[in-house]
Amino acid sequence: MISRKIRLAPVVLATAGALFAGTAGAAVAAPLDDPPSPSSSATSEEAKADWKPGGWYDDEASCKKAGEQGRHDGKWAEYRCKREERHPGQYDYQWHLYYHR
Repeated sequence: MISRKIRLAPVVLATAGALFAGTAGAAVAAPLDDPPSPSSSATSEEAKADWKPGGWYDDEASCKKAGEQGRHDGKWAEYRCKREERHPGQYDYQWHLYYHR
């Protein structure tokens, strides 16, 4: 009887791990700071917003400053700054401003 419990233990642990990884992975798969991708089929309010790319900035502070200035001037209602590769494959990371009205 004891040997049967020992043989089932790895199966139970693997199943529990897979279930937990599925729910935990879904929670971190799409951080809230990222604008929704155009191919996203999410129906949340954020996904419905029309996010448009703005400018590129060398650091986060200058990106946020430009975002705040655009909001103050009434150009957009909300903005996000995201660190991305400006030229894919060249490892040239900069901050990209996204906004919506």
